[in-house]
This record gives sequence, C-alpha cells and structure tokens, in this order.
Amino acid sequence: MIHATCHTADNILCLEFDATPWFSEADGPSIVDLAQRGWASPAIADSLERRRGYEGLHELVEYAAKRLQPDTIEDPAWETFECVVDGPEAIAWLEKNRPDVAARIPIQGRGRP
Repeated sequence: MIHATCHTADNILCLEFDATPWFSEADGPSIVDLAQRGWASPAIADSLERRRGYEGLHELVEYAAKRLQPDTIEDPAWETFECVVDGPEAIAWLEKNRPDVAARIPIQGRGRP
C-alpha cells in the first residue's frame, strides 16, 4: 500500500487513502513528474475519486470544486486541494512492481539521502 493524504486548501476536509491503484495505472513520465514535484499533486485524487471505495475522496474533490473553486477567479493557479504521497513507500512499491519506472526517478525525488 502506498499511503497518500489529501486536504482542501481551507483544511475543512482531510483524509488518507491508498494511492497504489494510481501507481499501477499511471504512465512512467507521470510518476517521474510526481516524484520531481515532491510527491504532491491533485492529479492523483482526480484520477481515483470516482472509483468504488474512494467515496470520501470524491466528496473532498467535489467540496473543493463547489466551495473553493470560485475563489480561484482572482488566482487561477491557486490549488483548491492538495494530495501528498508517501515518497519512500512509493519508491519501495515501484522498485518491486515497476522497476523500470523507479530507475528513472532522480535521487532527489526518492526521499532518501
């Protein structure tokens, strides 16, 4: 399991979830990009929120869209929610299940010294 945490920008909603399905299905460049971004991206929640078992994540994304999205008119780059993946868990899973992708992640993205 690859733990991830997602929270709205106003910190009203926060939850933990399993990001493993995203890592199973995402293409290699998307995973490398995630690592280079410090293992943080709303794309993970966007990808998983409609799946069975991820109803809480769907509620969080929906809340962010309905309640916080209007605030982005002034600053379209402002993120209404953030998701952060446990980098060491992601690397360990990738090394075991997708070693070709793990090998493309730069040392600084591995979360290890």
